[in-house]
Amino acid sequence: MRAFTEKHGAFVARLDASEREVVAALVADVAQLLGAPRFDEAGPAAAPEGPLLRTERIPPPQDPAVRRLLPDASQDDPDVAAEFRRLTEDDLRARKVARLGVMWTLLTTPGDGRRQDLLTVAPQDAPEVAAALTDLRLVLAERLDVRTDHDAEQLYDVLSDEAEGQDVDVRRYLVSLYGALSWLQESLVGLMLEHARRGGASGRSAHEG
Repeated sequence: MRAFTEKHGAFVARLDASEREVVAALVADVAQLLGAPRFDEAGPAAAPEGPLLRTERIPPPQDPAVRRLLPDASQDDPDVAAEFRRLTEDDLRARKVARLGVMWTLLTTPGDGRRQDLLTVAPQDAPEVAAALTDLRLVLAERLDVRTDHDAEQLYDVLSDEAEGQDVDVRRYLVSLYGALSWLQESLVGLMLEHARRGGASGRSAHEG
């Protein structure tokens, strides 16, 4: 895996076939957590649709990972949190699934010939991919019990831990995946910011000219 760089006006990362498969499976898992049908080779299914205007309250998600993706709007007022969830949750789920669908399509549509390992993101799709990466990382963070900055700092200790066992192996795998996705997202967001700065500077120059 190689981080995103800018090439020919697009943002390009390198993921081999196995890396694509792992990340695409996680994308599909998270979309399914949000209520979407399982993504398959035919392409991502339509985002889940709820009523145009719900009249009943929506109970908070039971899965802590989904609760991270769809948090309460207020920690202090349960009524405010419930009303906000009623008004916004269906739309938020649909938007998150749509973003994951964009990323899943990019991951499962490799380039031709020597370019099969390239993950090419157009600037207009970059915010969707960056947001999808955030959601993937939130789910992994919940599964890894990351709650505080201290937890995050200690997260990678398991990679050098000599302990053995299935649980340790699973945790190492999830930590490695979390780190790789964090690295990808950081490189993509950095390029997006640089791209925006250049665009703003060009716009000012044209206006001043």
